[in-house]
Amino acid sequence: MDSWIWPVLLLLAGIFFACLELFFVSYGVLTFLAVASAVAAISLGFTYSQELGMGLLLTTVVGIPVFLVLFIKIWPRMGVGKKIMLQEPKTADTLPDNPQLQRLRGMVGKVGEVKVPMLPAGVIQIDGRAYDALSEGTAIDAGRKVKVLAVQGSWLLVRAIEDASMTGELWTRPLESPDADPFHNT
Repeated sequence: MDSWIWPVLLLLAGIFFACLELFFVSYGVLTFLAVASAVAAISLGFTYSQELGMGLLLTTVVGIPVFLVLFIKIWPRMGVGKKIMLQEPKTADTLPDNPQLQRLRGMVGKVGEVKVPMLPAGVIQIDGRAYDALSEGTAIDAGRKVKVLAVQGSWLLVRAIEDASMTGELWTRPLESPDADPFHNT
C-alpha cells in the first residue's frame, strides 16, 4: 500500500469523528480524536511530500468547515435527517384551541370602549362584556373608543380610535402668532 493512503485515511477518519460529534455527546473525546487525526494526517502528508501535506492542510482548514456547514444545513432536509431530527412545530399545534380563545379571536376588528384607564393594560367593554386588553404601548383614557387589533395570549391588543371632532379641531385652530417663541415665557 502506498504511503500517501495513510494520511488520506487519517483525514477521512477525522471527518468521520467530527460528524459523530454532531450526533453523540462525547464530552470532547470525539472532537479530540477528529483534531488529532487531522494533525496526524497533515504531519504524515508532509513526510510523504510537500504537495500532499499542503493539500491535506488546505483540505483541513477550508474543506472540513465547509463540509460540516453544508452537512448541518442539508442533512435535516434529507429523508433520514427528517426522521431523526425534530421538526419545527406548526403554530396551530402549539396553541390551545378552546372556546374562550375562539371567542377572543372573533373580537378582532370590533370596536369597544375603555372602562378604566389603560396604562397600557386595562379593561374594555364590547357588546356589554368586559375583556382584559393591552394598548399598543400608549396610555388610553377611560371612555375612549378602541379597535381590537389582535389577540395576545388571553388579552386583546387594542388601538385608540381618534374622534373626527378632536383631530379636526386641532388642525383648524389658528396659531397664536407665527413669530412667537414657544420656549420663551414673557
